[in-house]
Amino acid sequence: MNDINLLEEMANAQMEFEQSCLINEVKSLLESDSTNEISIADRISKGSSLSQDKFGWIKKLDETRKYNAESIEKICIRFRLRFLESDLFKGDIPSEAIREVKRIESSIGTTFSTFKIIAPQERFNLKDSTKDPILMAELPNGQFYYIFQWGDDMKWYEEILKYPFRHIGALAATSSAIGLLVAILVPSQFEAVHSEFFFRFFMFSMTTCLIMTLSVITAIMYSKDFSENVWNSKFIK
Repeated sequence: MNDINLLEEMANAQMEFEQSCLINEVKSLLESDSTNEISIADRISKGSSLSQDKFGWIKKLDETRKYNAESIEKICIRFRLRFLESDLFKGDIPSEAIREVKRIESSIGTTFSTFKIIAPQERFNLKDSTKDPILMAELPNGQFYYIFQWGDDMKWYEEILKYPFRHIGALAATSSAIGLLVAILVPSQFEAVHSEFFFRFFMFSMTTCLIMTLSVITAIMYSKDFSENVWNSKFIK
């Protein structure tokens, strides 16, 4: 299996988000025509404001490199990553990334004020150049602009290993899958069909509950939380 490139996965997530937004926009247009007409009339009456928009430089940026927070959140939860301010990053920023920022700022005639980095939690604690960080610039419209990616791609199996940490539902599904596997593989204990069924159901239930309980206890002991709660947190582990 091929390794996972986070930038490609984030691009796919952004495409799904834009498709979802398009569907919602069509529904909104059909359901609230009167409200939209008022909004259109208001924008027409202020037609000159668009050309005077001080953030007009955003239009000069490559649309394929713009990402919404929802797309970034999806990738961070999926691969247990953090999306934090660049000053919290403990590694070194490559000179290529700095030159790329300079090139982009020169092309749009302005400077970015806020930078953020997508990377595993370890990159915000320890220096490690082998994990896959992505440098992003925050735009005034709430989107984020891709600047540079360095490091190695994630191994294909990391998504599987980090799946249980996405949210409580993922942990429950993983625990149930392991419990079911144990119930299937355990040797037969009874000749009667109904006794054997209840025995295997007992093994499934006990294994699932045990894994869930141990996972929760371990999370509490080491102050861990699910990815959906910590993907943009600088405090919670």
